Amino acid sequence: MPMLLRPPSHTSTSPTPLTPARGCAFDHEIRYASAASCGRLSSLHSAHGFTLLEVMVTLALVAILAAIAAPSMIDFVRNNKMSTAARQLDADMALARREAIKRNTRVLICPKGSVAGKCATATTSAWAQGWLVCYDADFDGDCDDTATGNPNPIRQHAALESTLTLTGPAAVARFNANGSQGAAGAASLTFTTRGTWTGSKSYVETITATGNVSMAAGS
Repeated sequence: MPMLLRPPSHTSTSPTPLTPARGCAFDHEIRYASAASCGRLSSLHSAHGFTLLEVMVTLALVAILAAIAAPSMIDFVRNNKMSTAARQLDADMALARREAIKRNTRVLICPKGSVAGKCATATTSAWAQGWLVCYDADFDGDCDDTATGNPNPIRQHAALESTLTLTGPAAVARFNANGSQGAAGAASLTFTTRGTWTGSKSYVETITATGNVSMAAGS
């Protein structure tokens, strides 16, 4: 005998009233908002800004830190400029020697003169006005005139910044075709790059009679 299935009974229940505690859950189900967002809504009422005293203390600390860091940054920039100038001189010395050997003729390094492409009268302080690397095929102690396909000077450097000094020999520096420096038995040449500020270090460039070029940090 087939069994009769009893239809499910329906129990009438009264809807549960929404309470403030269930508001967030209801909003989450309907609006897909997180429970945390509901909590943040209530925290907005307690948010506040900085007080004038807190702002003043913060600014004072920033000013103190800036005062401590500023001298170190200034020294860093100065020393970097001095190092760059000294290394450029060192690179030009090495270039002059290579060019003398490659061209099989004399190549000069001399202070930059008022006449374009020509040497100035060499004094110990004239080097700070800039220098030239040029060939001197006629051996007259000055840069030869530029020629088509053979420009002269080979390289030139502008005057140094006013915060830097460069002292060198009171004569042009020359490299011979065999790479040696100066006349036979010539003494070494020394160039010193230094800053004008108190406590500045220095860089010393040396060219030996055999033509070896070296640079070292000085005192």
